[in-house]
Amino acid sequence: MGAQKLTYLLIYPAYVVTYLGMKKPTLVFILVCLVAMAVLGFVFIRNLIDFPVYYAAGRSLLSGRTDLYAPDFALGRVMDYRYPPFFLVALTPCWLLPYSTAAYFWYLISAGEIAVSIFIVARLCPALNESKKMWLLVALATGLYFVMALHYGNAHVLTTFLLFASFYCFIQRRDIGAALLIALTISIKLTPILCLPYFALKRRWKLLTAACVFLIAINLTPAVYFGFKENGQLLETWFRHVVVNQQFHEDNGPINLSLKGQLRRSLSTIDYSQRVDGDVKYPAVNVATISQGQLDTAWAILSAVLLVGALYLIARTTRYRKLVIESKDLIGGSAIELSVLLCLMLLIGPLTSKIYFIALLWPASCLASVAVERGDRVGRFALYALCAVALINVVLPLLPGRSLQRLLLVVGVDFYLNCLLMAALVYLLVVQRVPGERSGAPQMQVQSETRMP
Repeated sequence: MGAQKLTYLLIYPAYVVTYLGMKKPTLVFILVCLVAMAVLGFVFIRNLIDFPVYYAAGRSLLSGRTDLYAPDFALGRVMDYRYPPFFLVALTPCWLLPYSTAAYFWYLISAGEIAVSIFIVARLCPALNESKKMWLLVALATGLYFVMALHYGNAHVLTTFLLFASFYCFIQRRDIGAALLIALTISIKLTPILCLPYFALKRRWKLLTAACVFLIAINLTPAVYFGFKENGQLLETWFRHVVVNQQFHEDNGPINLSLKGQLRRSLSTIDYSQRVDGDVKYPAVNVATISQGQLDTAWAILSAVLLVGALYLIARTTRYRKLVIESKDLIGGSAIELSVLLCLMLLIGPLTSKIYFIALLWPASCLASVAVERGDRVGRFALYALCAVALINVVLPLLPGRSLQRLLLVVGVDFYLNCLLMAALVYLLVVQRVPGERSGAPQMQVQSETRMP
C-alpha cells in the first residue's frame, strides 16, 4: 500500500509532462519524472497481482503444456489463465526471461502505455492544453485507477491503450489502423466488441470489414504453435470457461462494479463466505432478496436498452452536427460519443473490476475540454461533474479503515461515478442538438436543409 500511495502522488506530473500545446517542461523535470517512475518499478514488481498469473501460464506453455484453462496451468483455480490463446503465445519472449526481468519489463511497458494514452487524449482535446488546472482535475479524477492498474500489473492497461489508439485512428479516418487495433483489443478483452455497432452506425464499412478479417487472422495465429484443430478447441474451451461459465470467477474474483454486479449486491443476497481464497469480510448492502437469475435477466434487458438508446442518441446528434456545426467540432463530437461508449462498456459489461476505470481518462478529458471551451451553463455543468468525480476519488481512498474501504467498494462508489460521467456526457450530446444553444441561424439552417431531397 505504501508504494501505491507514493505513486499516487508522483503519477500526476506525468499528465502535465505528456500533453501538448503548453509550454514545454524542462528536460530536468522530465528526467526526474522518468527516474521516479523507473525506481518505483522496482518496488511494484515485488507485489504484482495479475502479472504472476500470466508469467506462470507462460512458463507452463514453454514446458510443453497446452491445457491453457486447466486450474493448475497458472496459479490455481482463482488465479487461473483467462485470456484467449493469442495473448499467451504473442508474449512468448517475455516468458523466456527471469521473472524479475519480465515483471520490470511489463511495468515499463505499462507505464509507457499510460503515457501514450494521455498523449492521445491531449491530441483530441486541444482546449485542455490551455489550462493546467483542468489537467490537474483530470489527474485527480483518474490517477487512482492508474496507480491500482500498475500495482496489479493487469493487461487492462494494454487493452485500454489499444482501444484509445483505435479510437484516435477512427477519428482521423485511418480505418485499417483502427481496425487492426480494435481487433487486437477484442482478442484480449471481449467487451470492446460493443464498439462494432457504433462503427456500423457511422457506416465505416471498410473499418468493420477489416476488423472482422483481422479478428479472425489474429485468433488463428496461435494455430502455428498449437495446430488448427487444437487452437479451435482452445478457443471453444476459453469461450465456455470465461464467457459462458464465469460464475465461479464472479463469486471469487474482484468485486464486480458493472450494472450486473451492482444489481446483484443491491437486490440479492451475496454469500461472501463461499469465496475460496478466504477473502470474505465484505458487508451485505442489499435492500431486497431477488433471485440472481431474475437479476441477470433484468441486466441483459437493461443493457440492451441502454446500448440501443445510446446508439439512437448518437445517431440523432451526429445528424445535427453535420448540418450546423463546423468540421473541427465534428471531431470533438466524435470524442464525446466515444466517451459515452467507453462509459457504457464499463456499465453494461458482464464484469468490471475497479482497475477497468482507467478508461475514464478519455471521458474525463472530454468534460474538461468542454469546461475550458464553453463559459456558459453547459461548460459549468461539465466542470461541476468533473470536480465531483475528482473530489470523491481524492478523499475516499484516504479514509482510514479497511472495513470502511470494503463498504465503499461493495456500495459501488466507482459504479456511480461512472454513471455520473456518462450522464454528463449524454447531457452534452443532447444540448448540442438544441438550436438555441448557438443562435437562431442554425435552427433555420437545419429546417431548410432537412427539406432538401
